Amino acid sequence: MASSKRTARRRRVRGIIPALGRMLWSGTCWMVRHPQTLLAAVLLAGFGWAVWGYVQRSDVFRISTVIFPPQSPLILREPLIGENLLAVDIRGLSEALKRQQPSLQEVRVVRQLPNTLRIEPVQRIPIAQVKLDRWYPVDGEGFIVPDGSVAPRERLIRLVGIDRGASSVRPGRENADERLQLALRVLKTVRRAPLSVSRRLTEINVVDPQQIRFLMEGDTEVRCGTEAELDAHLQRLRAALQAIARRSLDVQYIDVRFHEPVVHPRT
Repeated sequence: MASSKRTARRRRVRGIIPALGRMLWSGTCWMVRHPQTLLAAVLLAGFGWAVWGYVQRSDVFRISTVIFPPQSPLILREPLIGENLLAVDIRGLSEALKRQQPSLQEVRVVRQLPNTLRIEPVQRIPIAQVKLDRWYPVDGEGFIVPDGSVAPRERLIRLVGIDRGASSVRPGRENADERLQLALRVLKTVRRAPLSVSRRLTEINVVDPQQIRFLMEGDTEVRCGTEAELDAHLQRLRAALQAIARRSLDVQYIDVRFHEPVVHPRT
């Protein structure tokens, strides 16, 4: 059995070698019949090489200006003035600058011909806030901005139910904590909901992933089910809020886990 397999492999190899030889011979014959194409390719490659050599040596493309935004804390560890603009490792420089300020989303390094390099820091945009030892802004990727405050910020939705003692949740870095990522996904889902729902949201509570809860303006609690059920529950919540508005009710909580939402007036 083994010998037959080896024999078959040898036959395949012996078949490939003649095929490659025929392809090589055909290509050689074609170039002999069309020497102008080969000559044009050689000339084009030589011209490109000459242009690149000129660009690398030319004083026109030597960096004379590096532009940072006003009052930027970023600095160049190595001087770039006099270096060739087109030879600068843009990606490496961008990564090195970002390491100086991890709270930045990215640092763009832009070439401006003929001799200018522009540095453009891109700030992270917080979409919510999370309670650890203090209240910290957090962006959509789970990066917790190390700018804590004792009191929560008014315009950022509060995310609660995250384990404050978990070693995986720390300011100044992206966090893959399961509860935090769940809260961020829930927030994105709510933001796709009608404005009557999304604009009134003030807090998302994921302490129990099987029973996600919201807090809305006026401290009205909303009780939902799991993340998978959220779209349907938000539709029920919209209908419930419309009914409540028509009756001018002061509501303590709304439970949308049932087909007919349970509404409990404030006593």
